[in-house]
Amino acid sequence: MLWGGRFERGPHPDMVAFTRSTDVDLALLPHDIAATKAHALALLDAGLLSADEQKSIDGACDDLLARWERGELVPSSIDEDVHSMVERLLTEALGETGKRIHAGRSRNDLVATDFRLWCRDASAAAIDELRRLIEDIASFADGQAETVMPGYTHLQRAQPVSMGFHMLAHGFSLLRDAQRFVNAHRSANVSVLGAGAMAGNTLGIDPEIARDELGFSSVFDNAMDAVSDRDFAADLLYACSTTAVHLSRLAEEIVLWTSSEFGFARLGDDWSTGSSMMPQKRNPDAAELIRGRSAATIGDLTGLLVLLKGLPLAYDRDLQEDKGFAFGALARTLESIRATRGVLGALRFDKDRMAEAAGASATWATDVAEEMVRRGTPFREAHERAGQLVRRYESGEDIVEEAFGFPESSQLDALKRRSSWGGPAPERVREQAASLRKGTASLGA
Repeated sequence: MLWGGRFERGPHPDMVAFTRSTDVDLALLPHDIAATKAHALALLDAGLLSADEQKSIDGACDDLLARWERGELVPSSIDEDVHSMVERLLTEALGETGKRIHAGRSRNDLVATDFRLWCRDASAAAIDELRRLIEDIASFADGQAETVMPGYTHLQRAQPVSMGFHMLAHGFSLLRDAQRFVNAHRSANVSVLGAGAMAGNTLGIDPEIARDELGFSSVFDNAMDAVSDRDFAADLLYACSTTAVHLSRLAEEIVLWTSSEFGFARLGDDWSTGSSMMPQKRNPDAAELIRGRSAATIGDLTGLLVLLKGLPLAYDRDLQEDKGFAFGALARTLESIRATRGVLGALRFDKDRMAEAAGASATWATDVAEEMVRRGTPFREAHERAGQLVRRYESGEDIVEEAFGFPESSQLDALKRRSSWGGPAPERVREQAASLRKGTASLGA
């Protein structure tokens, strides 16, 4: 036990079971070992460890990490958390030297350091996965720049666009998500070893040593803030949540596109499921699960924020619960990104069906109104006249001449006319795909 001297008797077994966290925070073991090695260097610099003692700790830590990677390390019933587990194992291996490692540090600054290291790695992993998905979307857009489909507002056919243009809209949302993970990486990249329990230490430990050893970009400013801050975790979960929202929106469209009612696309067998009762069914279950799992990820962000909102400074045991939210959110986010790549790769589009839908519902009406404006008609008058043409067209009248031939022109021609900045004209779509690639290339972490 790390704190038994103050007490006459040990904790109740139910108390031990209730407060133990190794089932969750064991995932931090590699980070705890890295932090321990960095702290040993700081103790060496402060004259609190000899060079031989520091080397023995370094070697014992490497051995623990190797055993962990081989799956040989399991917590003992006496381990309260991963931090006490690592300290126990080092003490068993090194005796008195192992007992020296905790000088000048608290589990408060240690757990914050471990969690920051994990969040930093998590952000980098999410950036890598998003980069792959975004590059898939950019390549898809290049190939579908002239594949006409209806664009929608209010889920009503609005104007002709291309499938490439439509997919790029999702791509730019996901690029913003990747940039949020870059910000989360930056937020986590602060070393807090040396903050102690909440007020530093009296041992002359230089926190910049741990910063350099662990590759952090800076050192904490205020020890009390350092051990209580979980903004970096909230930043990570916010990035996970917005990514989940954007993947869910794309998944919803895939569900619609592959329905019989839309009929725009078909999912390949390898990313579809059937029905246990209805033999004809082809279900987009992966897309539905991407959509569904966004709920838990949003819930993780909410849970972390609610956990933090009432905590007095500095450290409180409530913060033991923070890691479960982050671990779950990241796992779901990475799985959903990978599943989205799989689903997109399995889609086969019915170009004729999409072009037919793009030409229906008088989607040419805005073009007619803008042509009237080009010829000098005030927009509100042009809007009114175009609306009247639509009404007559829907009643079966031949209004082609009055509508400047738009109802008979090809939808691709209509698409090419929309060459304004950020528009769906094929050359603009290819520019946007290039911009998307440039954005992924500039991502940090």
